[in-house]
Amino acid sequence: MAISVMEAAVVACVVAVGTVIPEGVAVATVTAAVARPMAGDPRNDAAHSIRTGPIFNSPKGGSAKRDAIADQIGRLIAGTPSGQTITIAMYHFASLDTAAQLVAANRRGVHVQVVLDHESTAYTAYRTLRRLGHNTHKRSWVVVCRRDRGCIGPSFNHNKFFLFSSTLGTRDVVVQTSANATDGARDTQWNDALIIEDTGVRAGYLRYFNDLAAQHATADYHRTVQSGPYRIDFFPWAKGDPISDALDKVSCAGGTRLRLSLGHFTWAPIAQRLWKLDDEGCRVQVVFDRIGRRAARRMTKPNGRNGGPEIRYLSENARVYAHSKYLLIDGGYQGKKQKVVFTGSNNYTAVGFHGHDEAMITIADGALEDQYAANFDTLFGHAHQVKGTGLASVPEAVLEQDDGRLTGSVE
Repeated sequence: MAISVMEAAVVACVVAVGTVIPEGVAVATVTAAVARPMAGDPRNDAAHSIRTGPIFNSPKGGSAKRDAIADQIGRLIAGTPSGQTITIAMYHFASLDTAAQLVAANRRGVHVQVVLDHESTAYTAYRTLRRLGHNTHKRSWVVVCRRDRGCIGPSFNHNKFFLFSSTLGTRDVVVQTSANATDGARDTQWNDALIIEDTGVRAGYLRYFNDLAAQHATADYHRTVQSGPYRIDFFPWAKGDPISDALDKVSCAGGTRLRLSLGHFTWAPIAQRLWKLDDEGCRVQVVFDRIGRRAARRMTKPNGRNGGPEIRYLSENARVYAHSKYLLIDGGYQGKKQKVVFTGSNNYTAVGFHGHDEAMITIADGALEDQYAANFDTLFGHAHQVKGTGLASVPEAVLEQDDGRLTGSVE
């Protein structure tokens, strides 16, 4: 698959800036180059600058809040100059306006390269994206994963990320989001997006994207990239998961708080660890759209010394529902007090870790965690409390099939 000289240079820098870590090897932090504005593009002009950090939509607000993530994506697309590259991996792509923006960008000389799960071919927006062509040796194209599997993993391409070689005067912009490119992601779901400027992060994502486009099938892709403060995990993994690994490094001494927002939560090993941490004195709060029966049993287990985790559901039955996929740690982690954000496209399910094509970012950043915590508090306030203990305390409407095999709900 042909890429430009600029793209090749970015991929090459992963050795110096974003270190790719194979499974089982300790992760070492590498200082990343700071993304710099392009010459002639004034960064001090608010209308022509990048606002890094999180974006949260609100299906309960007006159009500005509802469309907050999609509007920012549109702004970044519009701000990409001729000769630069926009790279996208997406599960469901049904947004007609975003598709039209990408085709318009291609017409003005932007290289637009898209990898979609096969399910996206059912949408009208795909007909628009087909105008990009399918020849990966050209500057713009769209590739579709094979039916009933991911481009790499044995299930779906569940990714939701955008990469910009340069936009609005800034190089190496990455947008990792929980939102599909659909109207439903705006109108009926609570979602988050994290915007980053980092050469090594984009290089790591670009390497993964190229493997997606080439459809290098494996059930054990397991790659980790570390660039400065950012750790990025790419999936599927054959076994284990980074969230269980992280929870094993949490200490409840001194009052640690854990907040988790998910669409689907069926991975029992994480549920078991959360109950245990609550029992040890951490404050654990969880909001979800759907929960598996085994996970629900573990989360509502009786006789916890601190009453058990605080769990609430924000369900599709009420029209709007939780779809963000993040974990927040505020307190003892890896032997010191810190605030950490884990966010990406993974639901906490067996298929989310072991079957799908997915990506997850981890960063220790107090200000960022505070912003995510404020969003979590909003979601938690809208959600419905699960009262009591035992599986019977969880409404049947929010329970779903456990996914020990590679099936189950996605989104």
